[in-house]
Amino acid sequence: MSNQKSVDSSLWWDSFSSLLGELENASLSSDLPPQLVGQFSLSLEPAAKLKQNHGWFVETVSRFKPPNASSKEALNADKLKIGAHELSIKPQLKDKALRISSCASLDEVQSYILVERSLERNGLSIDSIAEEYMHLALLDFYIERQCLLKCTRQILMHALLVGISSKGENFIRDEGLKLISDGLELKLISVLQDLLSVTHPIQMGIVSGSFNFGKLALSTEAVKSCYQAKVQLLLILIETLDLENLLQLVHDGTPFSKGVSGFTVTDIQQMDSLISGFDVLEEKEVAGLLFAWAVFLCLITSLPVKEQADVVTDIDHVSYVRQAFEGAALSYFLEILESDMLHESDGPVAGYRSVLRTTISAFIASYEINIQLENRSLSLILDILCKIYRGEESLCVQFWDKESFIDGPIRCLLCNLEGEFPFRTLELVHLLSSLSEGSWPAECVYTFLDRSVGISSLFEVTSDSIVDKGSQIVETRQPLCIPGIEGLVVPPNTRGQILRVLDAKNGLVRWEGVTFSLMDIGSTFYRIPAGPSNQMEKNSWVVEIICAVIRNSSPSSAGAVQMSMGASILAEMIKCAPTVVAVAVKANIFEMASRTSMFDFGNKGSSSGSWLPSGKLAKMLLIDSEQNNYDIPLVISVLDFTINLVERRIESDFVLALVAFCLQYVLVNHDSWKYKVKHARWRVTLKVLELMKTCIAAGSYLEKLGIIIRDLLLWDSSIHSAIFRLVCNNKHTLERLHSSRLFELTEIEGFELAIGSALDVLYIMLSEFSKDISSNIPLFHQVVLLSAEKPDSVAAAAISLLSYTQNPILDANGIMEKTVQVGAARVLAMLLITTEYLQPYLSGNVWFVLDNNQITDLTEYFGRALFELLEHNEDLFISLMNVFTSAACYKPAFLVSIFSPNDIAGVKVGDNSQTKMPTSKKIHGAPVSKKASLSDGLMTYVERSNDLITSNPRILLSVLHFVRALWQGAGHYITIIDSLKSSGKFWKHLSGCISSVAASKDVSLEKLSEMEAQSLALKYKCQSAILEIMAFDMFLEKKLMHAELLLKGASHTDRKRESAPSSGRSDSDQSGTRDVWASWCEKSILGSLINAYTSCEYESKIFYHSKVASSLFSVHAMGKFAKGDSGSLSVSLLEKIGKDFENVSLSSQPAFLDLVAQYSHRGYSEGDKLKILILDDLYYHLQGELEGRIIEHGAFKELTQYLVQSNSFESYKREYDNGHLPSTKEVYLYDLKCLKKDLGLDLWDYTSWKASKAIAENMLDYMQEVNSMLLVLSSKHSALRELTTIFNIFYDNQSKKDNAHGMFSIQQCAACIDHICKHIHTATALASSSEDASQEILDLIEAQAELLLCLIRYIQTGLPLSTVMLVLKTSGAGLKILADSKSYRVLPTMSTKLLALVMLLALESCTGSDKIDGLSNTCMGLLPILCKCMTGAAEHSAICCTTTDLILRCFVTPNTWLPLIKEHLRLPHVIQNLQDDGKCRLSTIPTATAITTMKFLLTLARVRSGAEMLLASGFLPSLRVLFEKDEKPQEEIWGLGLAVVTSMIHSLGDGSTCDDIINDFIPYIFAEKAYVVSHYLSAPETSDMHTKKRPREQSAPTSLLALKETENTLTLMCVLAKRRVSWVKATKDMDDSQFREKSIHLLAFISRGAHHRLGEFTGIKGCPLVCPPVVKEEFEYCEKASFVSSKHGWFALSPHCCATSSKFPGVSVTSTALVLKGHQPNGLTDGGPAPTFFSDLVALQMYRIAFLLLKFLCIEAKSAAERSVEVGFVDLAHIPELPMPDILHGLQDQAIAVICDICEPKVINEEARSISLVLVQILEMALYLELSVLQICGIRPVLGRVDGFSNGVKMLFRVIEGHAFLHPSMKSLKQIVSMVYPGLLQNGGFL
Repeated sequence: MSNQKSVDSSLWWDSFSSLLGELENASLSSDLPPQLVGQFSLSLEPAAKLKQNHGWFVETVSRFKPPNASSKEALNADKLKIGAHELSIKPQLKDKALRISSCASLDEVQSYILVERSLERNGLSIDSIAEEYMHLALLDFYIERQCLLKCTRQILMHALLVGISSKGENFIRDEGLKLISDGLELKLISVLQDLLSVTHPIQMGIVSGSFNFGKLALSTEAVKSCYQAKVQLLLILIETLDLENLLQLVHDGTPFSKGVSGFTVTDIQQMDSLISGFDVLEEKEVAGLLFAWAVFLCLITSLPVKEQADVVTDIDHVSYVRQAFEGAALSYFLEILESDMLHESDGPVAGYRSVLRTTISAFIASYEINIQLENRSLSLILDILCKIYRGEESLCVQFWDKESFIDGPIRCLLCNLEGEFPFRTLELVHLLSSLSEGSWPAECVYTFLDRSVGISSLFEVTSDSIVDKGSQIVETRQPLCIPGIEGLVVPPNTRGQILRVLDAKNGLVRWEGVTFSLMDIGSTFYRIPAGPSNQMEKNSWVVEIICAVIRNSSPSSAGAVQMSMGASILAEMIKCAPTVVAVAVKANIFEMASRTSMFDFGNKGSSSGSWLPSGKLAKMLLIDSEQNNYDIPLVISVLDFTINLVERRIESDFVLALVAFCLQYVLVNHDSWKYKVKHARWRVTLKVLELMKTCIAAGSYLEKLGIIIRDLLLWDSSIHSAIFRLVCNNKHTLERLHSSRLFELTEIEGFELAIGSALDVLYIMLSEFSKDISSNIPLFHQVVLLSAEKPDSVAAAAISLLSYTQNPILDANGIMEKTVQVGAARVLAMLLITTEYLQPYLSGNVWFVLDNNQITDLTEYFGRALFELLEHNEDLFISLMNVFTSAACYKPAFLVSIFSPNDIAGVKVGDNSQTKMPTSKKIHGAPVSKKASLSDGLMTYVERSNDLITSNPRILLSVLHFVRALWQGAGHYITIIDSLKSSGKFWKHLSGCISSVAASKDVSLEKLSEMEAQSLALKYKCQSAILEIMAFDMFLEKKLMHAELLLKGASHTDRKRESAPSSGRSDSDQSGTRDVWASWCEKSILGSLINAYTSCEYESKIFYHSKVASSLFSVHAMGKFAKGDSGSLSVSLLEKIGKDFENVSLSSQPAFLDLVAQYSHRGYSEGDKLKILILDDLYYHLQGELEGRIIEHGAFKELTQYLVQSNSFESYKREYDNGHLPSTKEVYLYDLKCLKKDLGLDLWDYTSWKASKAIAENMLDYMQEVNSMLLVLSSKHSALRELTTIFNIFYDNQSKKDNAHGMFSIQQCAACIDHICKHIHTATALASSSEDASQEILDLIEAQAELLLCLIRYIQTGLPLSTVMLVLKTSGAGLKILADSKSYRVLPTMSTKLLALVMLLALESCTGSDKIDGLSNTCMGLLPILCKCMTGAAEHSAICCTTTDLILRCFVTPNTWLPLIKEHLRLPHVIQNLQDDGKCRLSTIPTATAITTMKFLLTLARVRSGAEMLLASGFLPSLRVLFEKDEKPQEEIWGLGLAVVTSMIHSLGDGSTCDDIINDFIPYIFAEKAYVVSHYLSAPETSDMHTKKRPREQSAPTSLLALKETENTLTLMCVLAKRRVSWVKATKDMDDSQFREKSIHLLAFISRGAHHRLGEFTGIKGCPLVCPPVVKEEFEYCEKASFVSSKHGWFALSPHCCATSSKFPGVSVTSTALVLKGHQPNGLTDGGPAPTFFSDLVALQMYRIAFLLLKFLCIEAKSAAERSVEVGFVDLAHIPELPMPDILHGLQDQAIAVICDICEPKVINEEARSISLVLVQILEMALYLELSVLQICGIRPVLGRVDGFSNGVKMLFRVIEGHAFLHPSMKSLKQIVSMVYPGLLQNGGFL
C-alpha cells in the first residue's frame, strides 16, 4: 500500500489565468453566463459554483503560503491528498519544487503543484536544465498571482456595471458584496504591507545574475516596468556623481580637496574597484555607467592636483571610455530619450533630460570633443542633444543663457558647427531646431542666424596654394564658388586656414575676411508680399536652406527625421518672423501640386480630387511612423507647420494644397498606418483635428482659401467618414476597453481625447456651416441628419456617449473635465437645432431613435445630473441644459421619453418632428427604470436663483433658457408648467432676481474688467429671461381663459371680461404673475426697473479712445515697416496696415502731401526718411489725443480724423458667440484672441518690438473696454425689451372698465415717463456728439422709445399736460438731433419711427380735451423737424405725415402753420415719394405711407394757400400716375385722391385756377376713368328681392372702405354738378345719363334694402349687403357698443351685414362670412346679431351715400327746372332720370323712423345730433325729388301713401319739438311737405 498523506485543502488552486479570460469576455451589461458560473463543478448550484474560489478572491496572494516543515515532510509521501484532489509525487519534480520553494518563498506543496503545471503547460521534460525550468516556473508563479488579483478586480468591476435582472437575482453582484463584507480591503492592505517589507534573496539582482528579476518579465507591462527601473537606477547613479559640481570646480579652477567634492579618495577607490568588475557585454546599462564614471574621473584629474588626489589621477579613465564606446553607451542614451519612459513618467521629465545633458556636456568638456570626431559618434552626440532640448523650454532657456556654465561646452560645439558652415548644414539645422523651443529661444535662434559668420568650403590643397605649412595657411589663386550657395564667391588671393584634412589632396578651409549674415546673404531677394515699402526686403537664404534640406531628404528613416526637424524649424519661425517664412510657400517644400489655382476658384470650390498629393511626403510619413520613435514625428511637424501657416493668414496654392493633403490623406488614412508606438496614432488624430478647428476658425478671415476649405469640409465624403469613425462609438465600446487588459490606459485616454476632439469638430461644423444654407444641402449635413434613424448614426452615438461617465480628465486647474460627455451634449443640442432649420430642405423627416436601453441610461443619468452634476462639472451641466432647451424647442418627445410623463403631456409620439418611441415596454428583458421628475430638478435651481445670479449667473441662465423653452412650447408642457407654478414659490424666487436690480447701484462700465463685464451681462440676461418667462405666462393665461370662455359659449358681454379669473384654474395659478406685478407696482420696484433699464450708460469716449489707440498702433507699425522691421505680425495684418499706408490711404491724403511739402520746404530729408519723420510726428499727436491733449485744426487733425474713421481693425469684429441659443439681437465684438495671434504679442519681449508692446497692449485694453460695454449694454437692452413686452401683455389683459389704470398709478407712470425722457435726451445727445455714432446708441433709443410708447398708450387721456409737453419736447429734440447728425448718412429708420410715434400718441391723448390750447406753441416748434423727417424713409415718413396732419387739424390754426409749412416742407419731394411709392407697389393695396400722405395733402387742400402749393408742386400729374398704376380700382387712394381734388376746388373758389383744374383733370376722371366711377356707383348684386321661389343668395362682399370711396366719388360729382358749365363741358364727350342711372339704382338699393324682413335670412346668408370688418381697427370697433339707439332702417339691418366669427385682421371677406354650425358668431344673440359700433358706422355710411345721391339728383333736377323756366316749357328730352316715388318713399320712411328712435330721449349725444341732421336733409331732398316727379309726370300721391306719411310726420314733429338743434330745419321741411302733400300740415295742426 502506497504511502499517502493529507494536507490543508486551501493549498490547492485552479488556474486563474483561464478564469480571468472568461471573466473578461463576459458582457458587462448582464450577469455572468451559466457556463462561467458553473465552470468548476457542474454538480453545484450556481451560487455555490461562484463561491468555490471565494476564499482565494478574499485572501488573494496571501493564500500562497510560505515554506513550512509539514509541507516539506508531506512531499516525502508517494501520494498527497489535497481536499478533493490527489497528487502522485515524482522524485524528480520534488527536487525542483524544493528549489522553487526556496527561491520564491512558496509553500513546498504549492511549489510542487506549480512545477508540475509549468512543465505540462510549457511542454518541458522532467530532465530539463535547471535554468530553463526555474525561469518558466517562476514566471508561471507570478502570472498566477497577477491573474488572481485581476480576477478579484474584474468581479468588483462587473458587479458595479451590471444591471439587476428581472428576477432580482444577480450572482456577480452578490459575490462582489460578499467580498467587501468579508474584509477584502483589509486583506489587500495587509498583502501590500507584506510585499513592501519583504527581503528578497541576495542573488536576485537587478541587472545581472541568474536570479535577476528582469527575467521574470513576460508581459508588455512587466518588461516596460523592468526597463524603466533600470534606466531610473542608472540615472540616479549618474546624478550621484555630481558632474555639475565638478564642471563648476573645473570652471573656477578649484583644487580637489576634502569637502569640495562629495566623495573622498577612499570612496572613489572603492567605487572604482566595484565598477571595474562590470562587463559591458553582459548588460547595456553598464556601458552608460562606465561612460559617466570615465567622465567623472577625467574631470577629477583636470582639477589642480593635491597630494591626497595623486591616487585618483593614476586611475586609467581612458580605458573606461573605450569600454563605454564598445558597449554603445551613446546609443543607449539615445534609446532612453526615444523610449516612452519620458512621456509616461509621473516624475519631472526635464530632470531626466537634465542629467543626460550634464553628462554629455561634461563629456565634451573632458575630452575636448569637436567636429573632428568621427562622424558616427558626432552624429550620436548631436542626436542626443537634440532629443534632450526638444520640447523642453526651460533647458533651451538655460542653453542660451550665457551665465549657464553647464551648457558652455555644448555652445562651443554649436559654434564649431557654425565654423564649418555650410559644410555642416544638416547638423546645424538639426541642433538649432531643437534649441528653438519657446518664444525667447526661438528669437535667439533667429538672432544667431542673423549675425555675421565666417564661411568654410572644401579646397584642393596643392603646393602652389600653401602659404605657410606650419600654420596650415592656404591661398586661392582664382575665384572659388561655394557649393550650395548660388552667387556666393570667394575672391581670388583670399587666404584661409585648414581646419581639417579630409584626404591627401582635399581639406576643409575657413576663409579669412569672407563674412556674412545668414539672413542677409545672396543675390536672390524676395519682396515681402505684405510689405508697405518698396525697400522692405528680406533675404530668405536660411529659409531656403531649410527648404532645400526638406526637399532633398532621402526616403529613409534618417531622411524622415531630417524632414521633420526642418518642418519644425519653419513652424517655429512662422511665429516670430512670418513674413520671412512666407517665402517658403513659394519653394513648395513638400512638392505639392494643385490642378486648379485657388485664385481661379469661384465661390463654390471643388471637393476631393482637385489636389495632387505629394507621393514623396506620403511615403516619408509611412516610413517615419513605422521606423522612428522620437518626440516630434514627421506627421506632427507637417501638421504643426500647416496650422501655423493657416493661423498666420498665409494664402497661396501651396497652403491650400497642403491643407487638402492633411485632410484628405492624413486624416483619412492615418489610422491604418503602422506605428512603432501604438498610442502615437492618437497624437496624429488630435493634431489633424486641431488643424480642422484652425481652418474653420480662420475661414472667416481668409478670403478665397476659407471658401475652398469650407467646400472641402462640406462635400468630401472621405473626410466625413474619418470623423464619423471616431464619433460613432457608443459608451459600451469605451467601457469594454477600460475593463480589458489588452489595452493600455494611454491608448484608452488617447481614444477618448480623439472622440472628444472629433465631437468638437462636428459641433463647430454644424454651428458654423449650417447658416445661410439654401435648398442645395451639403453632403455633410445630408449624412449627419438623414442617417439619424440608423443605430450607428451620429445622433445615436451622441445620445449613448451622454451617459458615459468613465473619462474624468483633470485640466490645468485640477478641475475634472468630461470631454466626451460635453462634446456629445453639444453635438446633440446642435443636431436638434440644425434639424429644425434644415427640415424644409430635406427629402424626408429626421427622426431620433431611442430604444429602451438608451432611455434607461439617459433617464438614470439625467436624473442624477439635474441634482448632482453642477457641483462637479459646470460645462457639462450647461451643455446638458442646452440639450434640454433644444429638445424642448424642437423635439418635445425626446423629453417625454426621458422624464416622467406626469411632467410632460400633450405630445404625440407619431408627429413627424418628434423622437420615435419604441412600441414595446422591454427590449431583451431590460426593464425601463423609474423616470426622474423634471419639475423637481428645475425647482432646485429656481430656489437657488437668488444665490446663483450672484455667484454663478451662467448656470442660472442655462436653466432659465430651458424654462423659457417650456413656456414657449406650453402646449406640450402644460403639466410641468402647472407643476412648477403650483409650488407656490416659483414666481417668488424668480422675481427676487428682478427685485434685486431696483436696490442695486448703477455700475460704471468704464475700466470694467472682462470677467466683471461678463458677469454683469449674464445677470442682465438672466433678468431678461425671467421677464420673458413672465410675459409668456401672462399670454398663456390669456389664451387659456379665452379658450375656456369659448368652450362655455360665453356671451359677448362675458367675453369682455377676459381679465376675470376662470373657475377652471386655481387662484394661485391665475394670480402668480399678477401678484408679482402688483408687488412691483406697490413697492415702486417697477419704476426703479424702468429707470435702471432705460438709463444711458453708453460711453462714447470709450469707442473713440479705442479707435484712437488703434490708429496710434497703426501709425507706429507703419513707421516700423518703413524702416524694414515687420516683427512677428501676421501676413494678413501686415497687408492690412501696409495698404492703409502705401497703396490707398494715408500717404495719398491731401493732408499728408501737405506735410511732405512743408517738411521738404524746411529742409528735412526726402523720400522714405521724410515719411518716417511725418509718421513719428503723427504718432505723438495721436498719443496726445489719447491722453486728453486735443489736436488743433490742421493737417495732423485731418489725418487723425481719417485714421479714426477708417479704423483698420474693424474687420476683427465678429458676432458674439451666444451658444446658439435664442438671442434678442446680434452683438459684434472685437475678436481679441485672433488679433493677439496676428500680432504675435507673446514674442515681442524678445524682438525689437519690445518697446512697442505697451502700445499694442493699450490698444487691446481699449478694445476690451468696448467689448465689455457692448456686451453689458446688449444684455441690458434685452431686459428692457422684455420689460416692455410684459408691460404690453399685462395691461392688454386688463378690462378698462374694471381696472381703469391697473395697479400702476398715473403718478407712477408720469414719473417713469419723466425718467425715460431724461434718458432719451442723454442718448440722443450722445448720438449727436459722437463722430461715428454706434448702432448701440440707436438700439438704446429704440428700446427707450418703445417703452415710452407703451406707457403713453397705457395711460391714454390721463397724461398730465406737463408730461405731454415733456414728451413732445423730448421726442422733437431727439428727431432733430438724429436728422441733423452727421454720423448718419441716412436718417435711422426705427429710432425715428418710434420717436415720431411717441409724439403722435402724446398728441392723440390730448385731442378733444382742454390741453390743446396749452400745446399750440410746442406744436409749432415741432413742425419744422416733422417736415424734415417726412422726406425720409417710408417707415417713419408715414408717421411724421400723420403727426403733422394731426397738428394742422387740431392744435394750430392755418394762419400759424401755413408759413412754417411753406418754409420747411419740401412738398414736391413728398409728392414725388408718393408717386414713386405707387410705381413700386406690387399689389393693388396701397401702403400706409401713401394713405397717410394723401390724408396730409387733404388737410393742406382745405386751405387756399395749401391748395395752391399742391397745384404748384405737381400734385395732379402725380395723382394721374397713381391712378394709372392698376386697371383695378385702388381702394382708399382713389377716394382720398378725389377728396383732395374736391377740397382744392372748394378752396380755390371760382377763379381761373379752379377752372383750369376742372377743365384739365375732371374730364380724365369721368372719361378715362369712367369705369372706376361706375364701379363705385354700382349697387351690390343680389337676387330678385321679391321672389320667394328660391332662397336669397349671398351678396358680393364689400367693405367700409369701399363705401367711403363711393362717398368721395359722389362728393366730387356733387361739387362739379353745382358748376353746371364745367360739368357739361367735362361730360360733353360721354353720356352722363349712366351716372344718374347708377345713382338711382344705388339709391333704390339703400331704400329697399332696409325694408327686408329680418326673418328672410340667417346671419349674413342672403343678406342684401355683406360688409364684414377687414382691418384691425374695424375688428376693434366690433367689440365696442353701439352709439345709435335705433331699431329701424339700416341701423337694424347692418348688424346682420357685419356679423363675423373672425377677430383677426388679414382674414378674407369670404372666410369672415362663415358661421360655425351650432355656434353663434361674435355679437350674435338668440334674437339675431347685436348692434355694434362698427355696424352703426356701416349704417351711417349708407345714409351719407344716400344723402349725396339725393343731393346730386336734386342738383340735376334743379338744373332741368331752371332750363325749363328759361325756355318756357318742359322739355322732356332734357329732363334727367329721376327715382321712382316708391324709392323716395322708402328713404322718407327710414329717415322718419330713425330720427324718432334717436330723438326719443330728451338728451342725446353729439353723434346722434349729426346723424339726425343728415336724416332730416335726406327726408327733405327725397320730398323735393318726389315733388319733381309728381309735377313732371302730372300725377298725385297715392291715397294710402298720404295716410302713412301723415302718421309718420306727426310722430316726427312731436319728437323734434324737444330738440332745439332741429328747429332751424323745420321751416324748409314743412314747406316741402306742404308742397308735396297739400293740406297735410293744416289738418295735423303743424302750421
